[in-house]
Amino acid sequence: MKTSTARFSMGIGGGLLAIAAMGTLVIGSTLALFSASETSGANAFASGTVTVGLGDTSSVVCNVSGMAPGDSSKAAATGSKTLDSCSYNVKYTGSSTAWLAVDVAVATTGTNLYTAGANGLQFYVAAGSTKIMNGTTYKILDGTDTNVVSGSTVEHILISKTAATTNTAVSFDIDYLLPLLAPNALQGGNTTITLTFRAVQSANQPIGVCEAGRQCNTITWG
Repeated sequence: MKTSTARFSMGIGGGLLAIAAMGTLVIGSTLALFSASETSGANAFASGTVTVGLGDTSSVVCNVSGMAPGDSSKAAATGSKTLDSCSYNVKYTGSSTAWLAVDVAVATTGTNLYTAGANGLQFYVAAGSTKIMNGTTYKILDGTDTNVVSGSTVEHILISKTAATTNTAVSFDIDYLLPLLAPNALQGGNTTITLTFRAVQSANQPIGVCEAGRQCNTITWG
């Protein structure tokens, strides 16, 4: 908080007012107000910034083709674990402290590999130790597992209860599994998963009951 002060003074001077003891002559004087002023320096106010950007260049855009039932990436729950994981590296670049969150959107064109069921494509998304999506589910505010529905966006999954500062880096890992029991109907299917990294000022926005890895809609994300 920047403040400045200035002292202001005013002098008041009186003249001589005299009345003759004898006669009717009034001898008067001029009444003058002496004053001075001083203006403080310009008080400057500047807002902080809340911005995000890409992290290091090791981010990978996933383009996995020709998957067969039983195929999975290295950190998937089960399966072959022979395919590469995907990573998405981002950085908080603002000057104000901020809460960080991620939105998850699963979409399809044509036949959907992702069915939101146990035999469709599974996604395992994490930011370090914070789980974002586990198979087909995410956690709402109270911790209840809820299905991610294809064609809709799950918004505002909190990354950390600690506010981010300038140059805080976040790495999202995306692993995947096409279960061995995937039905024939999924042949030729296509699915995409998109992550959107969000930041909002933490000042004057207490995080309250929100927990990392859960949807946090109790604050305003803009």
